[in-house]
Amino acid sequence: MPKSLPYEAQMDIKSALEHDVSTDVIAKRFGVHQNTVINYANKWMPNRIRKKGGKQRLVSDITRRLIKREVLNGSLRTAKEVHPKLEELGYFMSYQSAINVLHSVEIVMF
Repeated sequence: MPKSLPYEAQMDIKSALEHDVSTDVIAKRFGVHQNTVINYANKWMPNRIRKKGGKQRLVSDITRRLIKREVLNGSLRTAKEVHPKLEELGYFMSYQSAINVLHSVEIVMF
C-alpha cells in the first residue's frame, strides 16, 4: 500500500485547490503526480467543476454559426474567402484549418 502524503502537504494541496489553481500546476509545485492531486480533489470536493477532456476547438460555436450563415447567404463563397474572414475575427490559422471549419459546419466547398 502506498504511503500517504504528510498532513501538511495535503493541507497545502487542499488550500491550492480551494484557490482554483489547476491540478497540473499544483502537482509541479508540490512534486507529486497530477493523479495524486486529482484523487485528493475528488476526495475533498466531489462536486467541483472538472475540465473537459480532449482537444479544444480552434473556433467557437458562435463563429461557426456565423460562417455557416454567411456561406448560405452567399456573402462568402469559397474557402479562400472564409480564411481571411476568420483572420479578421481573430482566428489565425492555416488555410487547411479554415477548410476544416467549413467541413465541421457541414459545408463542402472547393
